[in-house]
Amino acid sequence: MSQRMTLVLLLCLLSAPVVASETVFRRGGGDPISATSIDVRPEGLFVVRASGASQLIPWDMVQSIEGIQDATTQSAWEKVQPMSEDLWRARTRLQRGDGRLAEPLFERHFDSMRAQGVDSEIALVVAEGLLRSRLASGALEKALPSALETIRLRRAGVTTDRYLSLPGVLDEQLWLVPRLPPIATDRAAFAALPEALRPWMESNDEYVSALASVYASMTNRALCPVETSNSGIAFVRAALDALSSDESMRTKGTRMLHEFALEENAPEFMDAWRCWFNARAMMLENNADLDAALIELLHIPAIYMSLDPALSARAVALAADVLEASGRATESQLLRRELFVAQADVRPALLIEDQQNPSNEIESGSDTSDVPEMK
Repeated sequence: MSQRMTLVLLLCLLSAPVVASETVFRRGGGDPISATSIDVRPEGLFVVRASGASQLIPWDMVQSIEGIQDATTQSAWEKVQPMSEDLWRARTRLQRGDGRLAEPLFERHFDSMRAQGVDSEIALVVAEGLLRSRLASGALEKALPSALETIRLRRAGVTTDRYLSLPGVLDEQLWLVPRLPPIATDRAAFAALPEALRPWMESNDEYVSALASVYASMTNRALCPVETSNSGIAFVRAALDALSSDESMRTKGTRMLHEFALEENAPEFMDAWRCWFNARAMMLENNADLDAALIELLHIPAIYMSLDPALSARAVALAADVLEASGRATESQLLRRELFVAQADVRPALLIEDQQNPSNEIESGSDTSDVPEMK
């Protein structure tokens, strides 16, 4: 090769652009990724490799990034890094069964994640994580927004593998959360329910909109959607109708609950809900047969304790209240003792019953001071 050709080749090499390379370290193992470019997005870190292959790494999986050359990208990473750390901590805590420590971290980012309007895996990780963290308390009003967002994202086709090792929280046949029967638990949050659920009542997903509206109708039946053939919506509506102040409406509601629960391949939670709302409907009748209502209530912990610990604890607490109000203190104390021993970690909120409440067509608590004497 001539000296002239060698000089030309050297000049070409020296003038070739240098490709910057960032190194992305992922959580949970896996080799570091050497990227020719990265892009900080709401849904995660978009990475392009030297081969031209690209991938999106959700924020809970991004541990660190080294070698960032661009100042704008560096600034964007610094802003999102605390969230990335929070979501990793929240998700891993939940995976090991510590929902109480996970909840505040998921809660910190739920609204901002939803406001970004991106239907992504990390959005589902946050929404479902918050839902799972809140289910143990049985507090309906706190759990409903994350439940509706989880349902919306799942129905939009978003998936994640983060919680595969945990029990399921959705019934995708009915698109309901089995552990969220329409039972009010917090008076202040209950009053604010329509406003809290408004983003989902206005959803483009007609099912999500209708489901949010029927839950919001617990405070104002005018918000209840028109009659629907959708089984999930109809089932929640039947539960609410079972506690109507109108006797014919109660009869219709309890009849529909029985029909749903007896259908072939009906999910187990349908019968658990049926027991609760049927018992509460019985207590609203004149000359109520409270023994029959007690049998329905205690059927829940006897059969469905593992399915829904919070509803089971609530049923035992209500049964104990009924017994105490009826002068059967010994039996009441026995139930309370069993509740304390068996459900030490489950303390569902119980909204005090107010028979004068104009919205008393929904279940509102466990205080039975005005329950008629047992027959």
